[in-house]
Amino acid sequence: MKITIGRLRSLIKEALIREALPEGISLSGLGVEEAKDIVRKFPKGMAKFGIDVKNIDSFPILGVGTHGVAFSMGDQVLKVTDDEKEAKAAKAILGLNAENIARYDAVWKFGDTGAYGLILEKLEPLSADEAKDFNDALVATGLPIWIKRAEGSWEEAERLTKEYVKSQALKKFKSYSSPEALEYFKEMNKKWEKLIKEYRLKSLFETLTDVGVDFHDYHAGNMMKRADGTLVLIDLGMSKIRGGGDLQAITEFLFRRKRI
Repeated sequence: MKITIGRLRSLIKEALIREALPEGISLSGLGVEEAKDIVRKFPKGMAKFGIDVKNIDSFPILGVGTHGVAFSMGDQVLKVTDDEKEAKAAKAILGLNAENIARYDAVWKFGDTGAYGLILEKLEPLSADEAKDFNDALVATGLPIWIKRAEGSWEEAERLTKEYVKSQALKKFKSYSSPEALEYFKEMNKKWEKLIKEYRLKSLFETLTDVGVDFHDYHAGNMMKRADGTLVLIDLGMSKIRGGGDLQAITEFLFRRKRI
């Protein structure tokens, strides 16, 4: 799918709508009861994680997205999803102790149900102001579009961003040197610095690229934060995975490796 600035705004709007949905309501994919039913079908597999499937109704629901449901398990989260791309991306970073990516401890496939299970660290939601600031910076620079088009090169993504900002200045102000254009460049530089230094998107991009995950679906709906305020990517859907193989069923194999 071709991504444009208009499409980016739409994606961010959709993410904000999802966050406002009543608990238990899903736009598509797995609903709460369907997710619970899938978990109940694998008592032996879930027991490997110390989970008694008879207790699934008592697990607090943390969120319902377009593909699945997140349940609270103390300081961890059980996510049941039908998004194969997210599951494979999670497998690629399994056990990775990265600064800006949620830590995944286990990833598996629920037999032939078409659903996947993930266990990851529990995080805190962004405030409304934090979400708005993040999304505003993304839309202003168009960075998710340029990341997608850069095909694994941060330098290319940065070059495309600069070209876009310059073209917008010329379109808006007919000049690069007018006071209005200079003020616009100053504001864009602030947003760029925030994306790189505060939100650490360059580091996040490089970490994912290094493990074979091409991801561009950046918006506040896919981000949460740790207790120290660090922004963390939590949803790896919309990823392109280079290698890694297929996920195996929970009853056959359990993916788990030591964190680094």
